[in-house]
This record gives sequence, C-alpha cells and structure tokens, in this order.
Amino acid sequence: MRLHVIFSSDGPIKLPWNYLHLLHGYLYAAITRTYPDVGVFLHEQGFVVEDHKYKMLVFSRLFPKKAAGIDDGLILQPPFHWWVSSPLSPAMEALAATMLKEGTALIGGVELRIKKIEAEPVPEFTGRVLCEMISPLIASTGIVRNRKLHKRFLLPSEPDFWRVVEDHLRRKAVALGLSVVHTDEMKFEVIGNWKSRLFEAQGTWVRGYEGSFIIMGAEKLFALAYEAGLGERNSQGFGMFRVVEQKGKEGTKQGKKC
Repeated sequence: MRLHVIFSSDGPIKLPWNYLHLLHGYLYAAITRTYPDVGVFLHEQGFVVEDHKYKMLVFSRLFPKKAAGIDDGLILQPPFHWWVSSPLSPAMEALAATMLKEGTALIGGVELRIKKIEAEPVPEFTGRVLCEMISPLIASTGIVRNRKLHKRFLLPSEPDFWRVVEDHLRRKAVALGLSVVHTDEMKFEVIGNWKSRLFEAQGTWVRGYEGSFIIMGAEKLFALAYEAGLGERNSQGFGMFRVVEQKGKEGTKQGKKC
C-alpha cells in the first residue's frame, strides 16, 4: 500500500539538510501510537534474511511548492507532498489512522497540518516502465583494504550497483515468503545523469543517488520494489521511486507529477 500525504502550514518552514531522520522518527512513532505491536516489531525486529534486516517500509523526501537552501538547512514553502509505502497493510493503516485522528504531524519541532491522505492506485508492472527516484538510492559492497573490510558505495553506472539492488530485492521476497525463482529476472537501464549526495543516516555517512531508470522483469519483484523500496536503508528514507510512464493494455499511461 502506498499513501500520498499532503501537509500544509501557515508559512515557510525550516528543516535541516539531513531531515530524513526526522521523518523516520515520526513514521515509527505514528504507527506505534495506533498499532503498538506493529510499530515495535518494525522498529526493533523486522525481517532477517542472510544477516540482512528489512523493515519493509520506505518513504520519500518532502516535495514542497518551493525550496531554497541556506547555510544551516532548507526553507520550504507549503504545501508539502510526502509518499510512504509498505507491503504490510497494517503499518500503512496505522499511519493513516494516526494522521486522521491527530490532524497534525510534528517533524523536528515543526508542526505541519495534515491536509489530505490518499491511498494511491497500484500501477501496472508490465513491459518497459520508466521510473524516477523520489528518495536517494543506495547500493554498497565490502572491499578489503589493509586487511580490514571497508564499505564502498557503488555508482549507478556500475553493473554491480544494480546486482546489489536486485540481491536486496530478492532477499525481501524471501523474507515475505513470495514464490520467486532465479529465472524471474529484473533488468535496469539508467536514463540520463544521476545526482549524487552524501547523507548522514543514524550516525553514518552514506552516498545516495537520484535519477531516472527503466525497469523490466518479474511483476512480483517489481511490485515488491514499488512497495518496499530498492537498495539499502529503505526505512530510513532511501530507495523510493515513482512510476513516470507505463505501458498497459490501454497504451501509455503517465504517472503523477511530484
């Protein structure tokens, strides 16, 4: 299930450059206030596969009417669009229930009014589908240097980047008990130039990328990627994408503009 939330405020708001952790904190707290068991499970346990932990939650960055950077953060003009998604319906139901009940959201000390919440229709996952990241995509690998294991963040132009992305996606499928076989391939094609940026996530600096790509392959995996995110650190606000253009039975369909 994917929710589209529209926040409003009386005027511009200020948030730090690395505000994703503020959205992360609000998300878990909001889920827990309505369904405590679901919130605690996702925050403290999640799904573990091959020493990888997945929370099966992903969310976008905020999309304001206008944004301007200043020395110590961002000035954002309302309204603010936010997308949150999960293959676990109870988590999204809890979030929506909390928002509707409370009517406001406190993001890092900034109170936002909840203007609208809607569950978005599921797109078709067939053929060549043009997509766009709406939160940074992370893929990394370990390399040995001076007898120590170090993390290296991969570039979208490297084949290993998309191999790592697919590996994470397949592990998520295993965690949820989806019947996916090795012949269910996924193919990714980078479109244009991607933007790179460093982010601080839970005390660690990570490098994420945003851009457009074409995805093709198994519908089950595509649908899971759409709901649970691509790559790493999804529950911290990384790896969410939107469908820009899809080809279904009725021809080409356009996705919503951010």
